[in-house]
Amino acid sequence: MALVVAFSLAAGNAQGGGWPLAPGTGELIVPVTHMRAGERYDGSGKKQWKPRYTKIEVAPYAEYGLTSRLTLTGEAAWAADKTDFFGMNFRENGMTRIKAGARYALGTWAGTHFSVQPLATLHLAGAANDPAATAKGDIDAEMVLVVARNEKLFGIDAFSVQEIAWRYRDSGRPDEVRADITFGAKPWPGIMLLAKSLNTAALSSTAAGDSYQSGKLALSLVHDVAPGLAIEAGMEHSVFGRDAIAERTLRFAVWRRF
Repeated sequence: MALVVAFSLAAGNAQGGGWPLAPGTGELIVPVTHMRAGERYDGSGKKQWKPRYTKIEVAPYAEYGLTSRLTLTGEAAWAADKTDFFGMNFRENGMTRIKAGARYALGTWAGTHFSVQPLATLHLAGAANDPAATAKGDIDAEMVLVVARNEKLFGIDAFSVQEIAWRYRDSGRPDEVRADITFGAKPWPGIMLLAKSLNTAALSSTAAGDSYQSGKLALSLVHDVAPGLAIEAGMEHSVFGRDAIAERTLRFAVWRRF
């Protein structure tokens, strides 16, 4: 995380998700992820054994430039998960959530671009890796401050996007805060490297008395294969947590810009 923060303060002339899209243009990203977990963090942050849990998720994400300042965003997700409890398998699959929002550009100051992004999520199913026990019909409302910057890093085009969010969750689930940092660099034509620090914490305890938090690091490579078309491959790994599972995730995605 320290390296990502250090790079982001000096980060390049590339593009990331913190800037408005030009009116009439858009981007569609279709990721397929495979997550595994065989351990969880207890209340003191130590890892403990847990029944093996796996989840495959397909979650298309889209952005569309409506005006020079307003970019619409949306996401839908389908997942299939399995819990292996001493040889007994418990399986679920189906649509899990629909998310909609917009990013409004506030402006640029000292080379740094600022935006706000309200988001709403309707949950269509629960998830075994959610310590707040989210159920079908639950709703999240999120307000995000987005800070983005383009510069040069050692002569390489690069950028950073930093998000700080507060998330309201109904049905007695604890509200959350989220702080994510994305650093991207384009060391060669058609190649973009991404490093992310993803951090979430509950603001109060769950019904079970847990006050969870998690931190993950993600690395991926995005390769342009044709005009407007790219593929991404990467991984994500939990690095700390409390009352949360320790996740390891492989990611493959197709990007389409139009």
